[in-house]
Parts: sequence; structure tokens; C-alpha cells
Amino acid sequence: MIDPQEVPEVLPNSIPVPSAIVSSASYIWFYFIKTFKLIPGAHYIIDYVKKSHQDDPYRTFVEALLMIYSIVYFLSKPKKKGAVDQPKLSEREIDNLIEEWQPEPIVMPDKRTEWRLAKIPVCEGSGPRNVVDITRDNGKEAYASVFNLCSFNFLQLTAHPSVMQVAKDTIKNYGVGSCGPAGFYGNEDVHYNLEYDLAAFFGTESSVLYGQDFCVSSSVIPAFTKRGDVIVADDKISLSSQNALQLSRSTVYYYKHNDMASLENLLHELDEAEKKEKLPAIPRKFIVTEGIFHRTGEIAPLPELVRLKNTYKYRLFVDETFSIGVLGRTGRGLAEYYNVSRASTIDITVGSLATAIGTTGGFVLGDSVMARHQRIGSNAYCFSASLPPYAVRTASAVLKLMDQDNSAVLKLQQLANNLHDWFQHDEQLNKIIEVTSHPDSSVLHFKLTDEERLARFNSTIESIFQESQYQQQHCISDHYVEAWEQEEKFLQQIVDVALEEGNVLISRDAVILKQETLPLAPNISICCNAAMDDVQLYEAFKVVKAAIVKVCA
Repeated sequence: MIDPQEVPEVLPNSIPVPSAIVSSASYIWFYFIKTFKLIPGAHYIIDYVKKSHQDDPYRTFVEALLMIYSIVYFLSKPKKKGAVDQPKLSEREIDNLIEEWQPEPIVMPDKRTEWRLAKIPVCEGSGPRNVVDITRDNGKEAYASVFNLCSFNFLQLTAHPSVMQVAKDTIKNYGVGSCGPAGFYGNEDVHYNLEYDLAAFFGTESSVLYGQDFCVSSSVIPAFTKRGDVIVADDKISLSSQNALQLSRSTVYYYKHNDMASLENLLHELDEAEKKEKLPAIPRKFIVTEGIFHRTGEIAPLPELVRLKNTYKYRLFVDETFSIGVLGRTGRGLAEYYNVSRASTIDITVGSLATAIGTTGGFVLGDSVMARHQRIGSNAYCFSASLPPYAVRTASAVLKLMDQDNSAVLKLQQLANNLHDWFQHDEQLNKIIEVTSHPDSSVLHFKLTDEERLARFNSTIESIFQESQYQQQHCISDHYVEAWEQEEKFLQQIVDVALEEGNVLISRDAVILKQETLPLAPNISICCNAAMDDVQLYEAFKVVKAAIVKVCA
């Protein structure tokens, strides 16, 4: 270690600072502190700095540097990354660039499924008619005087002169739309009148109107269920009911389609498991099914369902979108078809005003407690716009006609039976297709036989479903099942031949496979209505048969 006495005298003991700098710095610091103290709460900061400097002088230095850096950072003008001097363009050059600019699509088009959009028919004109003019593929294809077998307006009562006059008068008095949801000035007197008419017509305590039929199930079931509740459903329910079960947060079980032995075994197993678990609270329990199934056209066995629901203490939920106006001597649906009381057998009934009744919207039938709870707990009722008044009064007028005269219902049932009889007893067709719908269904559904599907596409319903489920579970956004697409294109050829060579319009069932949670097969549906006659329908049958035979040859 060097002795301080040995340090040369050349080095000064201190470095002199000019007095001007010292005095200037002192004045600046004095006035800065004086001004800073005028800020409310400044004395807390000064005390903090004093204590901090006393404990750790280096910390004061670091904090001062950070303070200076932050001030410089926030006051400095940010520089754009990669910024270069932009050339000055004239107005003409700017206009040319704008004209040349092509925005990227929000969703990239899928070339593999563009054919679906090109095959969607668009009817020209309005009103319920069996002979229509249609176009496809943005007007590239046009067909005149086509016999329409795709309409769900089964009774065609909205074409009655008295009903048309009611619609015109209502538009003059009420306008063309409602101003909001039911609870926010959307409902008018005609809405409540229709609810009373529906309850009286179907023999229930109350009813509730909805603006859209597709969202009724997905709003009603979640309104009555929670986590821990139990739902037992048929494995062929429609997409709207599937969505409702997903939104319910309940534990969902499926039984084999219309198999009451499968349902009873499942209910018995759940009952035994519940006894062993000794739950602190009894869960709500529902059986979910449909009157006429949207995908297959089969009819639910209501008496057996009622027996099982009473035995195991379940509530019965039935979607009657395609059975109301179709089943029963007066079109009152599944309960009348089996000659039982709706109020004592079905706890919640969901129906549509857009099928046999011919307007728009949906409704729910049940007791008054069920209806009252929906008015405060159902999302679609609370937040969706009400039906237009003219649609509501039109529905009331149709119900009145159905109550006075059931001739349209009886004729529809006779035509439906004839149509099914022609298809089911044709030996040539039975080798190729399988009719799945019940003879009393106004929509005939047919699909390829399992043997035909396996021979042509080397696939089964189970293999298609497994592939679809795999893609859903692995979150594959580009959902595509080759076997499904090939079979859909094959069925579309039948539709095209019937349209191009026979001027008859039929349709594939519109299915978005990635949304489906249950197995199903591609199929074609044919609708009949009360405004047709046997001769027209039989001629259409011959056209469809010829198309099937030609494509499958």
C-alpha cells in the first residue's frame, strides 16, 4: 500500500470549481425546491429522497438517472420503424393506386366447397306458390315454372284471402316491424293475443313468443338448467337442440334413436347411480326429443316417453317444429296424434310459426310458471327483437282457420301417405335408397343404403362421424371430410337432374358438418303441401325416380 506522504506534490489536493458555476447551481436548486414544494404532496417526496439518500446515496443517483431518462423518453418524438421518405404523389397517381388496390378477404375462400353456394336456388317473386321461377349461381342458371318440393309451408293457409287481408290491414295500422325486445316496448297487444290463441289452441296454461324459431330451444333449455343437472336426449335431435344442450352446462346422455329399451336402461342406470352418490340437492332432469325428427322424419313414441318420465321423475321437452300442423286430425301435433292431453304429458313444447303456420318466429307451450320464468330468464326473449305485428296477426288468423276447418290438415296427411307409399313400394328404388321418414311426415327423407354408400364411397356413417369428431377435437379449422363431400356431391347430382330434366325442385338437407355433434348421413328431403294434388305429386315422383335411377346407374 502506498504511503500518502510519498505522493508527489505535483498532484493538487482538490480540483477548484469556478464560483459562478457554484452560485448558479445553488440558485437553480433553491428555486427548484421552492417551486416543487408548491405541488400538493411534494413534501412526501422530499422526505422520501432525504431518507433514501441517507440510507443509500448510490440509490439516489440511480433514481435520478431513471427520472431523467423517463422524461427524455416521453418528450422525444417516436421514430417509425423502417420509415423512409415517402414520395409526393399527385392526385391522379393517388386515384390510380386506390383503383388498383385489392383488399384481402376476411375469410379465405375454400375452393372445395364453392359448389355448395352455386347450387343454392333463389326463388323469384314472393308469396306461397307451388310453381316458381328460380335462379342459381348468381343468375348464371335460370329455370321457369319449377314445381317446388322444398317449401315447409305445409298447409299453405297464408295464401287464403282472409289471411292476406289481415296482413295488409295490420301493416297499415302497426307498420312492418317491432321496435325492440318483448320486455322493452317490442310486444304490442297482438303479441299477447297470439300467446293466448296458442295456449287455447293447444290446450296449455300459457305460451311464450320468440322472434326466431331456431334460437328457441337454445334459449329455453339453458334458462331451466345449470351445472349438475341431467339431460337425456335422443341421438338424432336437430342442430338447434344440440346447441341447446351445449349451452345448458348440464351433464348430457344420449339414448339410441327412438329406442325405448335403450332409454329405460339409461334412466335406470342414472337412477341407481344417483342413489349411491347421495347428492346434497336433487338435480333437475329432462328428457329431450322431437315430435317429427328434423333429420329423419320419424315420429317419437310419446306414450312410452310419458310412462318413463313419470316412472323416473323426469320432465319431458319436445321440439314440435315439424309436427305441429302436420300430426293429429286438426294439426295440434304429437299429443293429438296419440290422443292424449298435452298439458298432462309434455312439460315443455317448442314449436315454429315458420313451418305449417306459414309466418315466422317460434313459441313455447307449457304451464304459467314455466312461461313466467322465461320472460326474465331466457336470453332470446329478453334481448332479441319481437316478431313484426303483421306476422303475429297472420298466425292468429291461420290458427282460427285451422280450428274452424281441418280439411287442409287431412289433405296434407293424405298426400304425405301417398308420397311415402310410392317411394317405399318401388322395388327398383329400394335397392338404392332407404326412406327413413314416417308415412305421416309431410317431409319425405331418403338416403343411400349402407351397401350403396360402402360400394361407391367406401365409407360408413360411423367412419364419417369419427373423422369429423377427430377434426373437431383437434381444433382443425379447415374442417373437411372427403367421404362426406363426395356423397353430398353425388346426391346433388340427383337434385340437378330432377331440376334440369323434369323441372322439379328437391333439396339436399342443409348440414354444416363441423357444427354437428351427433352422427348423421347425407340425405335428400321432399316436401308436400295441402295446395298440391295427387296428379302433380305423382308426376313429380316419377321425375325424382328417373333422376335417382339415372345418377345411380
